[in-house]
Amino acid sequence: MTGLALRGHFDRTPIKLRGFHFKDKTVTPVGRPTPDMWAEASAFAVATQEASPYWVGDLLAYAADREDWGEKFDQLVSMTGLAHQTIHNLTYVSKHVGTKARELAPTITHAKAVASLDLKEQLKVLKVARDQELTVSETIKAVKRITRPRIIEGQATLKGKFRVLYADPPWTYDNNKAMPDGSQTPADDSYDGMTIEQLCKLPIAAHTLPDAVLFMWSTNSHLLENPGPRDVLEAWGFTYKTNYCWDKVLGRPGHYSYVQHELLLVCTRGSATPDIGIEKHSHASIQTVKRSGEHSQKPEHFRSLITALYPDGPYVELFGRRQVDGWTVFGNDARLWAQGAKA
Repeated sequence: MTGLALRGHFDRTPIKLRGFHFKDKTVTPVGRPTPDMWAEASAFAVATQEASPYWVGDLLAYAADREDWGEKFDQLVSMTGLAHQTIHNLTYVSKHVGTKARELAPTITHAKAVASLDLKEQLKVLKVARDQELTVSETIKAVKRITRPRIIEGQATLKGKFRVLYADPPWTYDNNKAMPDGSQTPADDSYDGMTIEQLCKLPIAAHTLPDAVLFMWSTNSHLLENPGPRDVLEAWGFTYKTNYCWDKVLGRPGHYSYVQHELLLVCTRGSATPDIGIEKHSHASIQTVKRSGEHSQKPEHFRSLITALYPDGPYVELFGRRQVDGWTVFGNDARLWAQGAKA
């Protein structure tokens, strides 16, 4: 039987375990599997992951979506023995890359490279990757050629001044080496970073009202660098006040600790205390939101937190990835800002 015929047979006659059916490149739940059923299916999928890592990802995605499993989720995932970054990557691919794209992808890493695209673009890039035998790095570059024009379209000049600024700067990393758990961190392949000097030179003050607030993300590794985030926010005309801590729920082993949080710095210019009173639960300094999405992507929860604190804008998001109602969103190519603007 040929490979194609075998795959067709495999889809017609899946491997049937308690609670799950395994087809060529997908795993589907049958009924409402119990945690024990999920554990058995995951043990099988992990043992065969070289043949079909998509199975593992589908099972992880299913478990992540079962809110009724509660604390059992972490226990079950730990039983797989997989590195935390591997778990995140496989889940991300499962949720964003469907069967048609998986069939074209030379490897699951190629599939991850196109996960941020819509289905039509995924298929287009993966067909080229397969036919021209592109490496993963070459595939990532092909994705960037598609996404970059979309990000910067119409954003060569930012106009107006803003009271509330939200920024996720593209910090540069030197972390392409394996982490202690063996997982890889290809952050530098995910987006174009900017140096501290380049970030400091951006004319943020020219687009900021005299009384304004800046919410700026900083990773733990960058926090006390010299030069670092403090230099950037001060160059933009702001003074550091405090921070919110994002508990990502899903962490990963770092070099010195198990990293499960990221900091959102709160900085002000002039008088910019919140427009509303601080409530204990809604505005707690530690915000717990399970991590998901692509590299560096932040939960929409924090945008809602910002607008709740400051109902009156105008609002601007710097280094944004998509347009948002009520916000001016300026994308990754902030280096194209009009340098002639006056503060």
